[in-house]
Amino acid sequence: LPDGATGSRELPGVRTRSSRDARQVSSGATAWLGKKRLRHNGTTYRYDCSGFVNAAHAVAGEDLSHRNTAGMVEYAKSLGVYERVGSPGQGDTVFWDNTHDRNKNGRLDDQFTHVGVVERVDSDGTLHLVHLGSKGVVRIRMNLLRPNDYKNESGKILNSFLRRRTNKDRRGTKYLSGQLYSGMASFWAAGTVASLD
Repeated sequence: LPDGATGSRELPGVRTRSSRDARQVSSGATAWLGKKRLRHNGTTYRYDCSGFVNAAHAVAGEDLSHRNTAGMVEYAKSLGVYERVGSPGQGDTVFWDNTHDRNKNGRLDDQFTHVGVVERVDSDGTLHLVHLGSKGVVRIRMNLLRPNDYKNESGKILNSFLRRRTNKDRRGTKYLSGQLYSGMASFWAAGTVASLD
């Protein structure tokens, strides 16, 4: 069983099962782990979080047209595959707010500042995601059933830190992936992922 698995029963709001198209997007994301350049089929993608998500979908046959994070949200809404509150599963694209002070005004008012892809889901609701952050393309975790907990009682990491602490942080600043979650998109469900068989 995966790390943290408690058996075959899924908790309410936890999606451990997935479709072939979702698995292709997940594989597309993991293909870039540790890479320093995002180039696929002659196309180079920006080496940032949204460029990575574009590249992950490209490997799965999905063209996100080099959209930035906010552009992906708008595209997902136009396709009817965006959810503000949802249960992300394998292959889904996850969005976060306020992972940094993008507009440099010292306020927590920065929408859609980061994006990643779900690799898999443990039965306790812990999402294993791949993203491109300050350490390159790496894995992180998020658990929306326990968004305020860094670890569980047995020491398993539930939510990774996505925002760096600074001495300028306002009171109430959130740092964990579950706290900063702002929505999800299932681009693979729009029927635009090409068959790679």
